[in-house]
Amino acid sequence: MNNKLRTKHKLLGLLAAALLTTCAAQGAAAQANNINTSYSFDSMLSSENKVPGAKPLWTAELDKPTTENREQPALALSNGNLYYVAGGVLHARNAKTGKQLWTYGSKLKSGSAAAVNGSIYVSGQTDNSIYRVDAAGAGKRVYQLAKTDALTSFSIDGSTLYLTTSKGLVSVNLATGKENWHNTMRGSQFMTRVGHVLLNPSVESGAITYNTWYAVDALTGKTLWQLSGSHSSLLKTEGTKLFLVDDWPKTDSSKYVVDIDVVDLNTGKVMTSKSFVPIKEGTDPLGQYASRIVMDANNLYISTQTGELYNYNFNADQATIQPSVMGDNGSWILGPYDGKMFYRNGNNIGIHARKLADQTAVYYEGLDNPVSRVDVIQSGMFVGQTDGELYALNVTTGKALFRYQTPARNYGQFQVSGSQLLVQAEGKLYAFALPTELTQPLSTSTPESAYKKAEATLSLGGKSKPVNPGMMTINNRMLVPLRFLSEELGAKVNYDAAAKQAVIALGDHSFTIQAGVPYAEKGTSKEQVALVSPPVVLNSSLYLPISDAGSLLGVKVVWNGGSRTVEVTTG
Repeated sequence: MNNKLRTKHKLLGLLAAALLTTCAAQGAAAQANNINTSYSFDSMLSSENKVPGAKPLWTAELDKPTTENREQPALALSNGNLYYVAGGVLHARNAKTGKQLWTYGSKLKSGSAAAVNGSIYVSGQTDNSIYRVDAAGAGKRVYQLAKTDALTSFSIDGSTLYLTTSKGLVSVNLATGKENWHNTMRGSQFMTRVGHVLLNPSVESGAITYNTWYAVDALTGKTLWQLSGSHSSLLKTEGTKLFLVDDWPKTDSSKYVVDIDVVDLNTGKVMTSKSFVPIKEGTDPLGQYASRIVMDANNLYISTQTGELYNYNFNADQATIQPSVMGDNGSWILGPYDGKMFYRNGNNIGIHARKLADQTAVYYEGLDNPVSRVDVIQSGMFVGQTDGELYALNVTTGKALFRYQTPARNYGQFQVSGSQLLVQAEGKLYAFALPTELTQPLSTSTPESAYKKAEATLSLGGKSKPVNPGMMTINNRMLVPLRFLSEELGAKVNYDAAAKQAVIALGDHSFTIQAGVPYAEKGTSKEQVALVSPPVVLNSSLYLPISDAGSLLGVKVVWNGGSRTVEVTTG
């Protein structure tokens, strides 16, 4: 074969190889980019996370949670020390240095340590005993149940030890170790005391399974009442009133998503019932539910399965006063705290918050995986992710101060002792030094940060004078200091600073308003009148939108933005 022919064959071979390579590459690319077989999420690159790393001050071994017992109970903290049971032994450590101070006992129950009045109380694994250990590590048995009974949990209230057992509820005098009384009612580790009454939640089974509550006299052990129906969460207590969620199953004829009963503490009788969030027309009532319900003072927050967050004033007349509704594509997980509601992001990666004052968002730095646990303590937000990384953030600003990688996916409660953060992470205890800004109490002015000062002049009766204290603005809404305006008009003002409530009378107009309440009560009849937005205390003064102030005082109030003047016309 001559050289020209060899060259031609070689060239054809190279072209064929290139064509095959190109086709193979195109085929691989097509396969890789096929939307039926591939998925990619544009997650943060590891190099893009600029949150500084931290090193633990010290670590210690804990009992590892198991599939059968996933609980990682809170540590007992007292006077700068921490106490916990590991390997059946009670351990005492200094929270700052991690130095082990002493150990006590054997075959003790994991998670049972409780610090009360300078002593540590702990229960045995199998001997039905409660032990008291002093600050030096010396201990003795306080009480032991009969072998025919079985200890479930215990709690201490003042000088009384309460035990929940397989046979009921037991009260013991801590000083003497003598039994005060024994009630055969089923006890609960979630028992709570309100006044002289012990409230015990319980699950009962019959034709249906339902949630009920028992009340026991704390002094005598006598069962006072069992709550009828089915009730889950105790939202709050107010004197002798109990606010409980009625969770009796919905029916096709249900009209509301949430029902709340107000129950008399002494009798167990339902005093009043209120319903919230109307079932949407054309939808199945059985498919609508509340994903979360929280009551903060008289503010009732209800999140629905569609992500809407309703804010009701519990005492408001719903025929007149409409709830505020805040939308978000995330899932509400915490709050209210620091004037904000906290959400897991819609893509399940990270956390953000919304300010209640103006609904603006606050984003939390660095979080780049699903969140396993969150705790907010003072100015700190502490987050454990499912990839094992934990973060310490400023709850107000969203700034991340440090992060640390653990091998865990699940965490116990984050706790703070002095300037140390204590973290339980699947059998390991870590202690970290906290930056000073995370150990500070929340600033009371934090929720006020959404409001901005606005210099203005009051024009009344042909005379002008500066508004003092100055006007405030939020979301293009002007707010006036109500006392200043009222007294300039000659009104009588009585202000209760503790209650943040004002009673104002001007001629035949009289009304009562209170910070955070979305309505005013007019006259002696206390008729509720809806406000544009609830009054707010700023710089120790009660502020109200100018339109609300004018209508309540019976005058015309106009904001002139050009001259920055509050123009008031009487008569």
